[in-house]
Amino acid sequence: MRIENSLLVETESSLIRKYRKLLWDSKNEFIMLDLGRDIPIFKWFISNKSTWESSSVMNKTEWLLSQIAAAHKQFPEDTVKDMLTDAAKRMRNISKGGIISNAGYEFIIDKAIELKDVTDVLPNTTIRYLKNPYFVWEKGDFENRKEIYRTHLNGVINRGITEVNFELIRTILIDYDLNQKKMTKTILKDATSLSLSTIKNYLKNYQELKGIYQSIKDNSGTVKQRKQKEYNTNKKRVA
Repeated sequence: MRIENSLLVETESSLIRKYRKLLWDSKNEFIMLDLGRDIPIFKWFISNKSTWESSSVMNKTEWLLSQIAAAHKQFPEDTVKDMLTDAAKRMRNISKGGIISNAGYEFIIDKAIELKDVTDVLPNTTIRYLKNPYFVWEKGDFENRKEIYRTHLNGVINRGITEVNFELIRTILIDYDLNQKKMTKTILKDATSLSLSTIKNYLKNYQELKGIYQSIKDNSGTVKQRKQKEYNTNKKRVA
């Protein structure tokens, strides 16, 4: 079966390969790339704290190595073999009983590569923020790169959430039918599914939202509410 006719799935490696030029050109500026949306990918991970019982070692090893090979079927064969060899070393470290010999691992790896073009693999997670492997670290930062990545990612995610909430509130306000009930923070809360405290914070901290909200509130309402408003206004004038 030809690769283009078989099921391809993105991986972190394939995304790095796809955006290599952009990542490379941004090596002095961006620590990670925002892909714009959650991309379904296949990702394998073996924790050194895990333990595979001897009864399951063979099945787990064969299955995971075949999945890794299939997920990287568009890569050169020597690259895939290096990936599988590295994965096999990690599997050996957590496998009880030592039931697979060096020759056994070689056989399983070769078989996984042989069948990679006809083995289907499905995404098991998503990724939006892709680490830039070419990022040029400042002296002293390299040792703390994991913590720096985590801090940067949390900041990006929080900014992303803020932007999403801002646009959501803004859209609900702009699209609100003025002939419905008079706009209130509670109505806005129910329409956005955000908490009341979140609505209050956004209206307090963003003048644009505050202005739109006040305008919608002043001009919305049922016939009964508008008549009541007109009555109250006239009453104040008389007083």
